[in-house]
Amino acid sequence: MTLPRLLPMSLSLSLLLAACSQTPTQPTPALSATQPALSPAQSRTNEALRTFAQQLARSMTDPGVRTLIAQQTARQFDGDTEALYSTLAPMAAGTQSFAQALSGGIGAQSLHDLTARVPNLQVAVRGAAWDPARTVPWVAVAQEGGDEFAAVTAYDAQGNAHVLDGRTAPDRPVVVVGVNERVDASGQVVQSAPVPAATLAAQGCYQVKLVRVDLYNDMEPWTKGKAEIWVAVKGSGIGWHGQLTMITEPGDYLDAIQVFGCTDSDVRFYWYEKDGTNLDFEISVDGYGFGIKIDDSNDFLGSTTMRKALFEGTTVNKVNLGNLSQYTH
Repeated sequence: MTLPRLLPMSLSLSLLLAACSQTPTQPTPALSATQPALSPAQSRTNEALRTFAQQLARSMTDPGVRTLIAQQTARQFDGDTEALYSTLAPMAAGTQSFAQALSGGIGAQSLHDLTARVPNLQVAVRGAAWDPARTVPWVAVAQEGGDEFAAVTAYDAQGNAHVLDGRTAPDRPVVVVGVNERVDASGQVVQSAPVPAATLAAQGCYQVKLVRVDLYNDMEPWTKGKAEIWVAVKGSGIGWHGQLTMITEPGDYLDAIQVFGCTDSDVRFYWYEKDGTNLDFEISVDGYGFGIKIDDSNDFLGSTTMRKALFEGTTVNKVNLGNLSQYTH
């Protein structure tokens, strides 16, 4: 079954928790019967990625190319086994640069024109463990738009195409080319920047803390690596919006208490997996706006409203949102 994106323009998800032991039933947003059509920009990007993947696959017979990719992706500059093409291009891959190794079949200018069509072009290592000295991997594409979990086409060094399952990571190493989701337009890693909380009088102000998260479904295909889990939290005196970097895949949980601030009101939570970089979608829950924008291609993970009475005691309050469970105190 294909998982469509779940990010409707209006959500009615206000939940009333009478006791911490209750598990609320979350309304299911309306689902689109078809996948969204690719925009012209996405189609052009995917075409460039496919051409780049085929050229990179042919270059994988060069041990220098494989070694450089393995070394640079292992650095995890953005927290995942990824490296920007702009970083790799001038680096030595054996006796020549990475860009020179790739330009052999199409020419330096053609390679430059091709890579310029993909902002934040990255090369990533996915799948099984890779020994670059012995294994020539296939090269696949993490496409933009459409069904993220569709079948994946990978190319070998001889130019043959192989179809891989889009949901299950392969039992062989695969190099994947795509658009980096964790850097800004200048190639710098995007930092979580919570909005400062307003100052409230000490009387009647309750501290809101996230003490645990159980992630069940990260809505992220294997081609794109680890998920980027973000949460927006809003209440009187609280305006927190940021990434929980310690939670990246199913089975992960929060390993430290996250304090969102102090409030004297109900608190709203909005969880999503970040895919895009264009901030053009205003977050709204049950008609209440968060005052921030996100990309409309992100994957909705769940939302809830916690009544302020739940923060007055010392009990940990669990809410199961389907894709994850949050525990607040």
